[in-house]
Amino acid sequence: MPENIFDDVMVNLVDYIYGTNVFDDDAINIARYCLMDSIGCAVAAIADEACTNLLATMTLSEMSRGIPVIGHHRPLGPVEAAFHIGSRIRWLEFNDTWLAQEWGHPSDNLGAILAAAAWRGRTEERALRTPMATVLDIMVRTYEIHGVLCLTNCFNKLGIDHIVLVKMASALASARLLGLTRDQALNALSNAIIDGHSLRTYRHAPNAGTRKSWAAGDATARGLQLALFAQAGEMGYPTALTAKKWGFNDAVLRGEPFNISRPLNDFVVKNILFKVPNPAEYHAQTAVEAALRLRPQILAAGHSIDDIESIRVETQRPAVQIIDKTGPLNNPADRDHCMQYMVSVALCTGDLTIADFHEPRASDPAVASLRQKITCTERQDFTKSYYDVEKRAIPNALFIKIRQSSTEFSESIEYPLGHGRRRSECIPFLNTKFEKNLSGTSLHAQASDLARIITTDTGLLDLPVHDFLMMFAEIRATTSSSQ
Repeated sequence: MPENIFDDVMVNLVDYIYGTNVFDDDAINIARYCLMDSIGCAVAAIADEACTNLLATMTLSEMSRGIPVIGHHRPLGPVEAAFHIGSRIRWLEFNDTWLAQEWGHPSDNLGAILAAAAWRGRTEERALRTPMATVLDIMVRTYEIHGVLCLTNCFNKLGIDHIVLVKMASALASARLLGLTRDQALNALSNAIIDGHSLRTYRHAPNAGTRKSWAAGDATARGLQLALFAQAGEMGYPTALTAKKWGFNDAVLRGEPFNISRPLNDFVVKNILFKVPNPAEYHAQTAVEAALRLRPQILAAGHSIDDIESIRVETQRPAVQIIDKTGPLNNPADRDHCMQYMVSVALCTGDLTIADFHEPRASDPAVASLRQKITCTERQDFTKSYYDVEKRAIPNALFIKIRQSSTEFSESIEYPLGHGRRRSECIPFLNTKFEKNLSGTSLHAQASDLARIITTDTGLLDLPVHDFLMMFAEIRATTSSSQ
């Protein structure tokens, strides 16, 4: 079908993903850190038994000339490889983040990006295989598509999960990396748009659960699958967005237009939010940092954590919507989406790690007791700065009252460590995070060298994607816990 009959938004997205503009060094360098961070998150997840058990159900197409997968001993077919890689990256709630009207994690698309790039080159001569330089370029483009679509298209208010955008962005990235024509890319994208879309049920009380750990892997794999269908000749749907009643705008967005609100370039990757140093749901990052600053002040003043009478968290509206929870927390996925739990652990222990979302910390009576003393309230100025495109702050303020004392300890933080405004401060923590994520694995001794290769070594740019993935395919966990 001629592309001029497709909806303009789809055409504009395909134009951008197939663009030939060269990104500046800053964009590519941040993409390299995004890649390192994502690989580290995936490696950390190989010690998670629940993750390994789930992925074992998606290993049916093991093949000698397939795609190397992190922590898996046999190569897989492209769709299963994308599911494995995407699920590993997302499993521990520790990969990069993007917050706007819609929320998301642009690195969720790396499952499709790496699998599609490796799949295209599997039968080619080494010199013709897709290099990592191409992956970095497509990462910048995919992050941009995913993030810009988050700016004004709000799915959460409709009860729909943000992985709808993973599916679209992954379909586009896969189409470009597989060498599809522009018309085929439009076909793939339109099929992603009209696909069934997940509800947010599994991200909220009382049903918060582990599906949020593999939902992105499922979506990125689906995006790649739809690109493969298009490669095989599957047709597209030109007015998938704008068709009356049956199109995406009417049927999903309830009459609102799906739109691109700013020119597509490199805005998102340059402003990506990294999760350092703690694996807290991002709306709680500054609250956890504030708690970690206040703990030594409380102890130095001669008080104990048991002396705390109450804690008030003043926060932004999305934090109240997503992570303000009371009552039982049923699993790690429930705990890592609870403001009160994360602040309690930080105050009780002086840290917050992946292990803290599991037993024995989950049953710690001190954490449970302190959690009951915490309340969350929305602050309008915090919500305003959160949605301000020029600020994109994620502010939190803690106010801690001590029992039988007039003393109140308080701390307010506007930008988390992983925010673009604290980028130079953040980079050393990203390197430390990567090394820590590899510390419980067979690659722990090579962690610093691998970090250098991914982030600064010029040799990475020419390295075939297959060879890059092979660096991590044989990795194994040497301890039962990654953190």
